[in-house]
Formats: sequence, structure tokens, C-alpha cells
Amino acid sequence: MNVLIARSKEECSSWTDVAVVIDVLRGATTACALLERGKRDVLLFNAAQQADAFLAHHADFEAFSDEPLSSAHADNSPYLASKSAARQPGLLLASAGCKAAWNVRRAGVVLLGGFCNFYALAETLTSQPKDVLLIPAALFGPGNEEEDLLCAEALKDFIQGVGTPERALGEFGNTMRLKEFHANGPKTADKDSRLAFKINGLPVVPQVTFAEDGAFAVCHPYGSPAHWLEVTKPAAPQAPAAEPAEAPVQPAAVQEETPAQETAPVQEAAVKTSSLKSLFGGLAKSVKEEALSLKEKAAEAAADPKAAEAKSKLKGFFSDIVRSVKEEKKELEESLFQGAPRQPSEERSYTLNSDDPFDALMKQSSAQADAPAQEAVSPAKPAAPQQETPAREEAVQPAEPQAVESVTLPGEVTFSGKAAGFAETKKKKKAIVLFSGGLDSTTCLYWALEHGYECEALTVSYGQRHDREVLAAQMIARNLGVKHHLITLNLPWLVSSSLVDKNQQIPDVALEDIPKEGIPSTYVPGRNLMFLSIAGSLLDSIGADAIIAGPNAIDFSGYPDCTPAFFKAAADALNRGTKMGVTEGIEVLAPLMRLSKTQIVQLAAKLKVPFELTWSCYAGGKKPCGHCDSCKLRAKGFEEAGVRDTSLD
Repeated sequence: MNVLIARSKEECSSWTDVAVVIDVLRGATTACALLERGKRDVLLFNAAQQADAFLAHHADFEAFSDEPLSSAHADNSPYLASKSAARQPGLLLASAGCKAAWNVRRAGVVLLGGFCNFYALAETLTSQPKDVLLIPAALFGPGNEEEDLLCAEALKDFIQGVGTPERALGEFGNTMRLKEFHANGPKTADKDSRLAFKINGLPVVPQVTFAEDGAFAVCHPYGSPAHWLEVTKPAAPQAPAAEPAEAPVQPAAVQEETPAQETAPVQEAAVKTSSLKSLFGGLAKSVKEEALSLKEKAAEAAADPKAAEAKSKLKGFFSDIVRSVKEEKKELEESLFQGAPRQPSEERSYTLNSDDPFDALMKQSSAQADAPAQEAVSPAKPAAPQQETPAREEAVQPAEPQAVESVTLPGEVTFSGKAAGFAETKKKKKAIVLFSGGLDSTTCLYWALEHGYECEALTVSYGQRHDREVLAAQMIARNLGVKHHLITLNLPWLVSSSLVDKNQQIPDVALEDIPKEGIPSTYVPGRNLMFLSIAGSLLDSIGADAIIAGPNAIDFSGYPDCTPAFFKAAADALNRGTKMGVTEGIEVLAPLMRLSKTQIVQLAAKLKVPFELTWSCYAGGKKPCGHCDSCKLRAKGFEEAGVRDTSLD
């Protein structure tokens, strides 16, 4: 899939695929806090007048707004939202975030996000078959909220296998934005920012579903229904008999005559009673309609042997409805003449872990923050500095575990290209697989076939000191019935590599020292760059959709052309410099990029890769040497996976 970042309001209004509004410090984080708190109904409004008109007739709603309202409300504060009443419905008015959401309402799916739900959001987006537009809410705000753009860039890079959110927080720490927010923001600025920058601290993905008239929207967890739209609609107060029951909400001017703050207890009780009747009236109607439908289906299926099962399910459905209605009715009745009680027992603690990267940011900004904010900062040790080489730095894993724990979820990385997800496309995809005949590339070929790709294998002979890999590639491709392309390069300068020059000795480094070795003499200058260029040319000539390669940034010898950063840049170049890239978009897939060698062996075993036919050793001969980096990393993977390497038999 393509992941794009909106740079103008015009891009948003014309977008029809998946859209994500990123409002880090306020709106998106507040919405996540409300849903994590357990609220089932959270309504979004785009204008203070509409929110006021609604609240005038729905006093049971707990409102959060960063714009002035005539009705009683709290600030658009993630911290206050995290302390709200779990069962009390909520209303949110976030000026920049809501404007962004309404501007992109043509999108098929609209989500909200930030650092607070970073990994949950990334996982949701990678499952989407369509392209994604990331919208920094700052586009629709008065100021320069740098955190929104930094989060969008970090999310895009993470999905494409490059970088981590911690790196974006490091960049944010070099700006003045956090200090300004603490100095000029609300009283809860410190606590709000701690929630906003605790990576994946609120792991819920809010989805925005708009009402038909666009007057409001429902914010609900992605994948769950928009409850308020299904059960009842925001209705006007009980009107005279001549007025239709679903008349539009009255304008704010009517509400101004009797502000919510000045409502007498009896009037307030009447409003709540009206709301109660409206809620249960709509619910009863919905239940009756559902009952009639289910009874008709049951009657039609009377002769079916599964009718008894259907009847049992029907009974269970209505039992759940009755139980839910009784609980809701009891709570509403208890709060009829007093504010709905908060529930301290359900409150969650959002204290930071001692190694949370936000602590470093807090130390930079605390000197400028107000006194209460300084007191709220808990002492913590700063994040440990990264001491690895730039190539290894790309492989640093996020604080939250992202490594694949099971071979059933290989955690492949897609660089650039069009919509991901073969299962959702009608056209059968065709892929060029860079194929050396080694363990990794063979696993990639089997993975591609398993995922439904029509494959052509490409092997490049560049003068390496032995031909065992090439022979292995030819044999495996022939056994699979896959078309095999063998290209020979004669570049005399490649003798600088010990993989090509037989007069050089191949390094023999202890396994634990391989990551510290730097770029070894076995590095072949520009090898993967050449391979990808040739694969791009072949792809263009046959009209393929993807290039699949087996780089790995976890257990590898430190080659700079095996890093996510390199493959991302190469994929961008291929999408700009090939016919298929500029007309349709192509994918560069790296199924093994985030896997350890152990996980690669587990995946290969699941795919039934013939280990005895693969060759990974840098040296020639009848048996693997057991001394080169490749042999040692391979042996480590098989040993830790508990799988027998049949190539050694």
C-alpha cells in the first residue's frame, strides 16, 4: 500500500481511501482516552453552536471541548478524559482535529491516532488493502503543532520498516513546542503530554462514522459498530404533538435563553427524564424490529434441523438485551436527580515506565513548565543512548515488542508501492523473486508462492568464488516449476570483496562478535543495488507487480545494503523510475526484514523448504565450511529453532 502524508487541505477533501487524522497533544489522544475509559458513545462535533444545541437537550452527556461552550463542559484534555465516568456518554469538540476529520469525510475509513496508539494504529493500517493518507491536524489549526507532522512521518516510516517512534520523540525534543505547550497550555498540560507521548499507552484505534446529515459523527473503536447511530439518533427535546418526533436539533439561539448552568433542578430532571424516555423508546423500537425479523427467519427455517440451535441463539440474544437494558436503566435512574457518579474503581494508572523516552523530553522542558507541572514529573533515568553503527541503528526494535513471535505471522515489510494484501485483489499478482539459492531467498520464494504470487526467480552470478549457490537456485526453481532467469555480470572491480577474490581469506569471527565487526571484507560493493535495478528492469518488461527479496536487519553481517533505510530508498527510486512504478505503483517486499534467523528457520520449516537443497556458505566445497558468518548465523538459527539442518547430512 502507499502511505502518504497530506501537505494541503485540498488533498484531504478529495481523498477516498483510508484517512488518519493525527492530533497528538489533544483531540486524537482525548478520543483514545475516552474509548479506553470504556465509553460506548462518544460523539464528535465540528462547531460549538451544534455542540451547544445538542447538549441543551442531552444533559447526560459529558462534554470535552477546546472551544468555549455555553453548556457545562471540561477542557479537551486527555488526562481529564482518562478520569471520566466510564458509563456516561461523551461529547468531544477538538477544533483542529474535528475540522480535519470533517474535511476528509469522503474517505472510506477515517481513523484517529497519535503516539498514544502508535503500534495499534500501525497494525490496523497494515491490514488495510487501500492506500492511506496521514493528516496532521496542524493543517487545520492556528499554530505550528510540529508533533503532528513528526508523528505522521514516524508512522509512515515504521509501516515501511524504517525507524521507530522513539526516534521521532528525539527529534521533537529538539524543538520548543513542548516547552511552549507547558508554558501557555492548560493546567493539565504536563499530564496531557505524558499521556500523548507514552507510546501505545492507549492502544485503541478510534474510527469516525458520520451521521447522514453531517451534523455530528460517532467515535467508536475500529471494527465495532457505531452504537449511537444504530440504537438511536440525536433527537430534539420532546416536542409538541404537532411536531415530528425526529425534528432537527434546534439552533443554539434557543439554548441561550436557558443556559445549562442556570437550569433549575426540576427542569434538569425533566430534561434527563426526556432523555431517558428517548433512549429506551428508540431501544425498544430497535429490539421489536430485530425480534420480528428473527421470528420470521425462525418460521422459515422451522423444517431445518438447525432450527433448535437458531431458537436457542434467539433466546440468548434477547436475554443479553434485557440484562443490558436493566443495567442501563438502573444507572440512569440513580443519576436522574444528581450527576452521574464517577467510578474510581475503573480508573487506570498511566504512570510512565522508568525507561519511557518521554522522560528525556520532560527533563528538557521541565525548567520552563509551571510549578505544578514540575512537581508532576517523576524522576527517571534517561533513555540509553544508541551506540551501534548507522547500519545497525535501522534494526533497533521499538520499546513495544514488534518481533514476530510465530511463524504464522511473518511480519513482512512492504516498501512503497500500491495497495497491499493479495487476498483483497481480483488480479493475480506477479512477482520477481531475487533468488540466490540460500536459506533466506528460498524461504522468500516459498513465502511468495504461499501468498498466491505468480513468481519468476532471478539469480545474478557476479563472479563469486563458487557456483554452489547458483546450482542450488537452478535445482530449486526447476523442482518448483518456477521460471528462472540467470544473469551474469562481469565487473572486474568486484574483486575487492573476499566473496569474489579467491586470494583473500574469508573472515572467521566469533558468533557474538559478528554484529561488532562492522562492514566485513565479504561485502560486495553495490550488490543489492544492482540486483534491485536488474529486477526492476525485468519487472517492467513483463508487467509484474512486486519485487521480493530476503534482506534481514536482525541477524546479519552488517552490510549497508541490507538495511530498511536502503530498501526504502531503492523502492522509492523504482517507483519513480519505472513504467510500472509511475503508472500503477510497485511493491518491494522484504518478508524477513524484521525476523531473527531463528524465526526465519521456523518460517521455512512451516513452508516445507527443502533445507538440503539450499546453500548459504561463503566458501565452496561439498559441505558448508562452518566458519564464515553465514554458516555461523545459519547454525545458530537452526539450533535455537530446534530444527535439523538437512544440508549437513
